Amino acid sequence: MLDHPLRPIIQQWRDKIKLAAEHKWKKFGDDAAEAARFYNGPHDFLYNSRMGSASKGFVIDEDTVSAPSFGMTVNKAAELVQLFGPILYHKNPIRQVNSRKVPEIPQSLIMAQVQQQVQQMGLSMNDPMVAAQAEQQVLMTAQMMYSQAQQQTIMMREADKARADILSFYLNYTPNALDLKTEARSAIDEALIKGLGCLWTELYQPEGLGITMVGTFYDTVDNLLIDPDAETLRDAKWIAKRCIHPIWQVEKEYSLPPKTLRGNMESLNRYAENMSDEDADYNRKTGHSNDLLVYWKIFSKMGIGGRLVGVPQSLKDSLEVFGNFCYIVICDELPYPLNLPPQMLEAPGSPVDQAIQWPTPFWADGTWPFTPIAFHWVPRSPWPMGHLKPAMGELKFLDWVYSFIASKIRISCRDFLAVQKSASSELKELILSGKDYTLIEIEKQHGTINEVVQFLQHPQFNGSIWEVVQAVERNFAQRTGLSELMYGQTSHQYRSAAEAETKRSQLNIRPDDMASLVEEAMTEVARKEALACRWHLEAKDISPVMGPIGAQLWTELVESSDPAEVLYQLEYRIEAGSARKPNKDRDAANLQQAMQIILNPLFTYGSTYGDWAPFNKLIHDWARSIDLDPEGYALTAQPLPPPPPMPAEAPPEGGDSVASPAGEGPMMQ
Repeated sequence: MLDHPLRPIIQQWRDKIKLAAEHKWKKFGDDAAEAARFYNGPHDFLYNSRMGSASKGFVIDEDTVSAPSFGMTVNKAAELVQLFGPILYHKNPIRQVNSRKVPEIPQSLIMAQVQQQVQQMGLSMNDPMVAAQAEQQVLMTAQMMYSQAQQQTIMMREADKARADILSFYLNYTPNALDLKTEARSAIDEALIKGLGCLWTELYQPEGLGITMVGTFYDTVDNLLIDPDAETLRDAKWIAKRCIHPIWQVEKEYSLPPKTLRGNMESLNRYAENMSDEDADYNRKTGHSNDLLVYWKIFSKMGIGGRLVGVPQSLKDSLEVFGNFCYIVICDELPYPLNLPPQMLEAPGSPVDQAIQWPTPFWADGTWPFTPIAFHWVPRSPWPMGHLKPAMGELKFLDWVYSFIASKIRISCRDFLAVQKSASSELKELILSGKDYTLIEIEKQHGTINEVVQFLQHPQFNGSIWEVVQAVERNFAQRTGLSELMYGQTSHQYRSAAEAETKRSQLNIRPDDMASLVEEAMTEVARKEALACRWHLEAKDISPVMGPIGAQLWTELVESSDPAEVLYQLEYRIEAGSARKPNKDRDAANLQQAMQIILNPLFTYGSTYGDWAPFNKLIHDWARSIDLDPEGYALTAQPLPPPPPMPAEAPPEGGDSVASPAGEGPMMQ
């Protein structure tokens, strides 16, 4: 294989990926893996001598405390997902794209400023007549320029509104077509369990259709690495995404000749995290169906690698030509990027610059190709904190205590029967397996029945242990929000409606904040999809969705527009109540009350003036709040009937009358 000029750069990227993996494990990965074990096992990990005795948040001295004979797991992690998840899940939220409203400058203010300048100019003229004419001419010119500017602003607003409507239509089509709901649920679950969920905005090409679509898809946070020098995600200079796919698929994607990657495969993941993870084999791909290749997609904001520590200065200078925002795909033991193979460098006119650019320039918006969903960001760290981490000590304590209690029950439930050794074998047989109402004869020399046979009982439980368990469970509930009200239970009856409302509002503080973070993330997803649509989609991709007219408008208003117009002249948001059911219920109740108050006045207004827009808007909002299709409920404005004809006036005596034109009174002749 020919020597590749980027061979030293590839090796430096491998070293940086290893450092980033180790940094991630210390700051985030260890805690995330532990929380995942509590959620989905293996559930006996806590009683492993190496992991259970010196685990984070809970330390046991093996010299004084031995492991319980009955290992039990209290799966509070599953309860967290099952209770908070339904509050945060969304059904493909309704995306709204609106054109930004530019503030209007009053004409009077502009004309006053112009007039003041003209007056100052007139004072410098000796001839008052000439000064007056100049003043009049300047004012007329200023007024004309203002009118032209107003017309341009109106046209720009109309174009922005049309562009917003087209993007809104497409952005509300793809979530259903590409099942964004399922992808987002997976990311939210991982955010609840591990602390961070990732949604990647990428291109999707349906097999056999010949079109390209833009969608957002879930990928586990285990496959994400972030620049270890960064203190925030926005400050990071590079990120990397681990991919594991069959070799034949990778060769096809990067147009490599067949068998190019033979000998460079990895059927098992050699990720640095797995070297520290006790149960790495539990949740990883094994390559039983295909020869798998592990490779990394690196998104860099610091060039192709010339600025990495350890790169020779002579090579750094030659790599500056590639710019700051580069995209490199590497794998182990392959001395060149998959997206920049040697044959591409050798072929004349090869699109080298295009091959190493980000597939979609999300850097223009200061973001990355993925959207994070996290609920507890840590200051000065690009890695957030998991929801269970603050309560991990209590969770482990509960597991161990319940295990010891279960072991105690297992032992104390054993029945011991003491019988005098001198008792006959017939007597022992009757005691062990006799029928109901069995007659047992006791020899006189054996004494009383209590002297012959006796049940041995274990000491009773110490009741204070349950008080300790309840106290720890309260601490756990306060740290995680899994209070009794989340389960629909209450330990006492409320004394007033005000007390119940106060409890309810306090209960919703944490879920409301978490739901707001999810909605903000979904808004960012919509914004990224809009940029990717502008960058990649053409009329042929839009025509199956919006028809030929919509495809033509897409070409004129979106495809030919400046990307800055899509990013900064339009605003994206998720419609209130479309991402969380409690908000939708509240809106439905509010609109139901509004219907009772203003429906009749709006109907009267529409009947009188023929303007049904306010009435139809109320009906539309009400129908959407209860998941009804508003089509068919709208009323159409009908033209008002013409007024009745006015009666003709009688002609004066002795005069002749002639027919008057329509709309005029009688004409005298």
